[in-house]
Amino acid sequence: MKSYLNKKLTSLVVSQFIHYWYYYIGAFICLYLTHNIQSELPFIAKDLAEKISEGISIPVGHLFLLALGIIIFRTSSRLLFFYPARVLQKILRFELMKKLETVSPSRYKEFSKGQIFQIIGGDLEHVRALVGFALLQIANIIIALSILVPKLLSFNKELFVALLPMFFAFIVFSVIVSTNRKFYRKTQDLQGEVQNTIIETYAGKKTIKNFHAEKAFIDLFSKKSQEELDNFYEAGKRVGISIPLMPTGVGLSLVWGAFIIYKEQLGASSLILFSGFVYLFLEPIMFLAWIGVVFTRSAGAWARVRELVGAMNSESDLEKSLKREFSLKKKEEIVELQLPFWERDLALKVHVGQKNAVVGKTGCGKSELLIKISELLKLQSHTTSYVAQDPYLYNGTIFENLSLGQDFSEEESKRAYELLKIFGLDYLAQDRESLFNLVVGENGKRLSGGQIKRVALIKSLLFDSEFIIWDDPFSSIDVVLERDILKRLNDMGVFDGRTLIMSTHRYTTAMQCDHLSLICDDGGLLEEMTVEAFKKKEENSNLEGEIYEHFKKQLL
Repeated sequence: MKSYLNKKLTSLVVSQFIHYWYYYIGAFICLYLTHNIQSELPFIAKDLAEKISEGISIPVGHLFLLALGIIIFRTSSRLLFFYPARVLQKILRFELMKKLETVSPSRYKEFSKGQIFQIIGGDLEHVRALVGFALLQIANIIIALSILVPKLLSFNKELFVALLPMFFAFIVFSVIVSTNRKFYRKTQDLQGEVQNTIIETYAGKKTIKNFHAEKAFIDLFSKKSQEELDNFYEAGKRVGISIPLMPTGVGLSLVWGAFIIYKEQLGASSLILFSGFVYLFLEPIMFLAWIGVVFTRSAGAWARVRELVGAMNSESDLEKSLKREFSLKKKEEIVELQLPFWERDLALKVHVGQKNAVVGKTGCGKSELLIKISELLKLQSHTTSYVAQDPYLYNGTIFENLSLGQDFSEEESKRAYELLKIFGLDYLAQDRESLFNLVVGENGKRLSGGQIKRVALIKSLLFDSEFIIWDDPFSSIDVVLERDILKRLNDMGVFDGRTLIMSTHRYTTAMQCDHLSLICDDGGLLEEMTVEAFKKKEENSNLEGEIYEHFKKQLL
């Protein structure tokens, strides 16, 4: 089945009707019964008025049944429309989240967190409103007019002509509303920017503690909010100006109808009948005006969704570059990676089944190189576990974060607890159960930065991947704990048959690996060497070479 996300808005609506046709048939039947019952009300009101004037008693039992029928059928028609729309919204969100999870982040890096949140939340809500509300009201209008028009014409054709001012007023209102599309779209874009400002401000407050200068956050939020408000005002200004057209049109129709009734001497009870028909016509016609608003917003919302989907469906420049110009070759126990690096190509050797350290000065591009390595490995269908410098933890328990993506057996749970102890996190709770159930908070805000990093490192070790890629994994812990962790991991055998690639600034971390690669932003790959060979040079006081020069100050 073709993904809903790849459809145009009209195709999406048609597919929805085809897929849930039995719901909509039921809704149409309920709408027909609702309007059929309602169309009798003006005649009943006319009859009651005449009976009252003649002093005849009025039975009310059948009126109660009519009211009950209207409530049941009207409510049922809405439920039958709204439920499939909610299901569609759920499917669209799932598809969008799944796509975000599976494609390379490089494809949607131009979209901010706030924009993505706005698309998944607000924009898909507008699409749901189109399918659940607007289409219901279109059916409502069609069925209502097909029942009400013949009944009013059968009573008096001249009275139907009196409805023209009301129809004309709503048509003008709808045309004016339809001109607001660009403003609604801009407002939706700005809503995403405002949300992103909130997200960034919240994140900034965790790390920036210049309490004397916090006003800058509020000023930025105020500026973005004002832009959103100004554009929202532009979007609503035309609607606000044109709203008086609706009651004006209704008033003119009532006056015209009263004049016709007086002229043709149809009696006061006929005015009650005509007023009832005006009310019954008013509901579907009034919704007709707002359908234009919903369609306008939904069109803009779906365009934003399609822009994000289009970006995710298209290979990023990085992926194209890696596919076209660069490669991965495996020769015995060495993987040769050809990668773009600054203004040149870089040939990096990764030793399979061993620990490889990429070293270099701050800002030389180690993190970007590791991202490209993970992208290339993924393109070549190799499984990888990548831990960034600032990894993200979900707002759940430690166990939920560690097991996310699979169901742990008891043996795997024991292994997870053992790793938590190795990484020095067991002190966070008194026992295994309490530690597993410890809630870390959004992005691990209840933990320190170093603890967040260690939880992410443990997670990467619990999954059976060929390559483990760590970006500066031990920068937030002391060298004693670092050495103890790596020693115990080696004793545990977690690296057996797996290839570790890590970046580091530390001499102590690099010496725990098997192979070293020194890179530089203006020289590419400067030197490669085994750790064993480097240590022998140290023992023999043969202190020379690019790697030694890099670590010289730390050695001193």
